[in-house]
Amino acid sequence: MLRDDFAGSGGRLLWAGLIWAVLAAAAACLILAGCGRGAVPAAQAVPAIPARAPSAAAAGVPAAAPGASALDWTIPQQFRGHVVAKRVRFFSRRLLALTFDDGPDPKLTPQILDLLAEHRAHATFFVLGETAQGRGDLLRRMAAEGHVVGLHGFTHVARVTPEQAAASLDRTAAVIEKATGRRPTVFRPPYGLTGSNLTRMARRHGYAVILWTISSADTRPIGAPVIARNVIHTPNPGDIVLMHDGSGHRATVEALPQILRELGQAGFQFVTVPELLRAWDEWRAPGQVAPETYRAGQERDGG
Repeated sequence: MLRDDFAGSGGRLLWAGLIWAVLAAAAACLILAGCGRGAVPAAQAVPAIPARAPSAAAAGVPAAAPGASALDWTIPQQFRGHVVAKRVRFFSRRLLALTFDDGPDPKLTPQILDLLAEHRAHATFFVLGETAQGRGDLLRRMAAEGHVVGLHGFTHVARVTPEQAAASLDRTAAVIEKATGRRPTVFRPPYGLTGSNLTRMARRHGYAVILWTISSADTRPIGAPVIARNVIHTPNPGDIVLMHDGSGHRATVEALPQILRELGQAGFQFVTVPELLRAWDEWRAPGQVAPETYRAGQERDGG
């Protein structure tokens, strides 16, 4: 009795298994047929994933520095009213601050801005108030594209009275603020004169007085290859590079693509002077002093 019951149950199980096998085979055939035609039900379609653009590093272009902002021209308190003449020793981040004096020039400065944009680079433009006052569009473009506009005096005059110095700074700052809506925070003295009344007044007003640690020597009658070599073969992390975008500096514009390309490929990022000062401040070890400054009255060529 038990054997017959078991046989009957086994027969039923066998038939059930055969039926399920036939159904599974039929389903598999249908699926394969559908795949062969490439038909995917609309409800199950997978959305296409857009192709990612190549990274800046893969394209040989340095990425913009972290935290770069067209609106942030602030500088750390320790640099306000002081002369910055040397880079921080042992600074490890591969940052460079390109600076341009004596502009803006209506022909050369836009070309420089185009090149900087192409390489995702930021820079600092130390403008002359007399030159900039009729070129607010260029100042606005500088600020909108992430650059910083600093003071270089109203005119490129080396010696002025204290009263003339105060007026020169105030007039130039007003030109910049009217065009950009931002108050400048950095100043470069004409010819790098740190003992002039203009520099003393700038320090009294709380501006950081910015010199340079690398000169492109582009005020001399040298060609673009020499200008590029002067910059490319000497940089260290944290250097400040002196160049010019005033009238007559065509060779500087011609040298800039090579400078941006080769230093970018070497891993350098191009930042504004305020960005560099903030990076120095963040990196500086406890107890380490700020970069050395030049004594009042000590002068440098250039600027």
